[in-house]
Amino acid sequence: MKITPIKSLTALTLTTALTLINAPEAHAETIEVRGQINFGYSLNPAGVTQYDGGEYILEIVQGAQMPLVYQASTWRQYSNAIERVSVSVYDSAGNALTVRQPLSASQLNEPTTNTLYFDYGNRSNYTSWAMTVMTPDGMNSQLNLNLRGPSNSLFESTAEFPRFVNTPRYVNATLFSNVETAEGDDVVYLYGPVTEVNYLTADNDGDGINDDVDACPASDISRSVVVGANDTRVTNSVDSVGCSVTDKVLACEADARNRGDYVSCVSHLAKQLRTEGVMSNSDHGALLRHL
Repeated sequence: MKITPIKSLTALTLTTALTLINAPEAHAETIEVRGQINFGYSLNPAGVTQYDGGEYILEIVQGAQMPLVYQASTWRQYSNAIERVSVSVYDSAGNALTVRQPLSASQLNEPTTNTLYFDYGNRSNYTSWAMTVMTPDGMNSQLNLNLRGPSNSLFESTAEFPRFVNTPRYVNATLFSNVETAEGDDVVYLYGPVTEVNYLTADNDGDGINDDVDACPASDISRSVVVGANDTRVTNSVDSVGCSVTDKVLACEADARNRGDYVSCVSHLAKQLRTEGVMSNSDHGALLRHL
């Protein structure tokens, strides 16, 4: 596999710590939730619009970092998790309806609540995004988006933060957004079954780092490092910016003027990985023996 050389990748090779493929760091996600409207309404000083059918599309933009603030056997909660929820509503004929959008985190004072919470229980799975704050002019703003469904119908994985099933069954969404203004409240409420969940931020190489922040968006993520036709049996870890050990070995090869340069670059790489505790002494030797 040939990768496109990335400017300063050699420097990254010698300065960036690695994390294992099976433990990627939390990263920014844009999640699209589509569903059918059983009931809903929007309210603002101009009046009320009621929805008794049609479709909703909710786009949730989660923060780039979602530090774990609590962990128990069945539920977890992340702070500073949500940046924005966008709401689109369509009637039964597919016509777009005007809906006042909830405020985003950047429009608000420091949040008192800004979390992603999820619970994977014996009978039902549940996730909730919440943002409850004061607006810059001292008004209340509250947003809650909840998804709930039977066990194994909502989450594909809860290893670090939830990965949702693309076509969930028997999952319902409830959105409530209330922004207090001097003229009156702006309210959006929707309820109905979820039909589809999509990740709008791509991770084409499947290394756990989204393409928009991945320094090596076409990584070789084979289980072990392969040099030429030789399987070194060295674990092919991926670092925090999305570059695997194999990517870095290939970068050494691409930048080398001759074989001596190549061997020297890989030797320095292996030494640093060993110093950082990412690579064992035996793996260090195995990598160099297969050059």
